[in-house]
Amino acid sequence: MRRADLARLLALAALWGGSFMFMRVLAPHFGPALTADVRVIVGGLVLLLWMHVAGLRADLSRYRRVYLWAGLLTSALPFFLY
Repeated sequence: MRRADLARLLALAALWGGSFMFMRVLAPHFGPALTADVRVIVGGLVLLLWMHVAGLRADLSRYRRVYLWAGLLTSALPFFLY
């Protein structure tokens, strides 16, 4: 594994693990629903920004239902229940 790959992996692990710490701090103040909603919205906005910078096309108008269901089932619902 190259050093750059290891650095990316460590950064991803820090982001993933840090998000659970922030959820533990935010959930008692904002409640589980708002905490999960904000987490999913911020993640989606960051992903859209990255796609724009990378020159990729999300085609939101065509796949909005797919994105909505994928986001609900894989992010919003699990973190709401967590």
